[in-house]
Amino acid sequence: MKFFVLGNHRELSIAEIVAVTGVSDFKSVSGDLLLLDTDMSSATLQDKLAGTIKVGSVIGELGEWDKEACADLIVAMMGEITNRVEFGISVYDAGDGKQTKELRGESQKLGLSIKKRLKESGHPVRLVTSNEKTLSAVVITTNKLLERGGEFVLIVTKDSILVGQTEAVQDFEAWSKRDFGRPARDSKSGMLPPKLARMMINLAGADPHTATILDPFCGSGTVLMEAALMGFTRIIGSDISPKAIADSQKNHEWLMKQDQLVATVTLFISPAQTLDQHVTKPVDVIVTETYLGPGLHGGEHPDFIKKNLKMLSELYRDCFGTLFNLLKPGGTAVVAFPVFQTQIGEQEAMGRTVIEQIGFRVANKIRYERVGQHVARDIMVLGR
Repeated sequence: MKFFVLGNHRELSIAEIVAVTGVSDFKSVSGDLLLLDTDMSSATLQDKLAGTIKVGSVIGELGEWDKEACADLIVAMMGEITNRVEFGISVYDAGDGKQTKELRGESQKLGLSIKKRLKESGHPVRLVTSNEKTLSAVVITTNKLLERGGEFVLIVTKDSILVGQTEAVQDFEAWSKRDFGRPARDSKSGMLPPKLARMMINLAGADPHTATILDPFCGSGTVLMEAALMGFTRIIGSDISPKAIADSQKNHEWLMKQDQLVATVTLFISPAQTLDQHVTKPVDVIVTETYLGPGLHGGEHPDFIKKNLKMLSELYRDCFGTLFNLLKPGGTAVVAFPVFQTQIGEQEAMGRTVIEQIGFRVANKIRYERVGQHVARDIMVLGR
């Protein structure tokens, strides 16, 4: 059984895991993580998933808390030791929050017990701890725990305590580099976070080796970059802005050099309403964040919001009529639409009724938002 430590956007992370694994029969979806059975390796899963922080395997189970029995199990999990050992312990809740809190207090004692046993066998040992409740991917990576000993997890359920070992963690450096290190960034026009772009592509459920993917509002090319990294070979991007297309090209070339990839991308300067003049064959997948309108700073007058919503709604109707016809029957579109947080409450720029009137079928709708943002996103998974 695998455990998945989820990112900040829980519902979206779970939907991504289901799309990638094809498994929706969860052993547990409570608390901090998800438990399910899959034959996919932890390394493969972590490489594919953007909304998951850690992946590992459950190795053992305790009916009740027994520090010495748990220490026995973890030492056995380490196998034959020949060099210096560095390890850490994290406790996660999967259904019993009270006992989870108690075990977090016991985890230090457990770590010291394991450290003592290992030192008695003649090995130099270091117990890695953190001020946070659990060890982060940064702590695990910078201390090279997966290579030198391991991170061991206690997963507290209503009925037992599962003992597992982390096998892969999110590559925070690579994600940060693609977000902040790419040569062409335009924060003024808004940028789709790379992790969200990857999650949206995964939600489409397409085979990258056979599918054609289109981003009709490509901006600086975040979706196109993630698609290339995922193995897509037929990638199309378009935008009404010549600068955006130039930025996409520059970022694509940078990515190809950085990751030693060979993938081509076809780019068009075009409004989405007339994109069918350039893209003449239907595509398998559309993944995009729509134009969000002018930037908001909070406190805008309701009349401004109303005018903005009217403009965007009309734009979306025109654009998605064209995009519906560009999508193959049976194809999938995953689209981020804006939701404005205003003085008069939430305001959607594109509701379920309107997108269904165009012809799309709404398979899923998931909210993505960050604390303090004036514009949230509704991620819609649309079928044709």
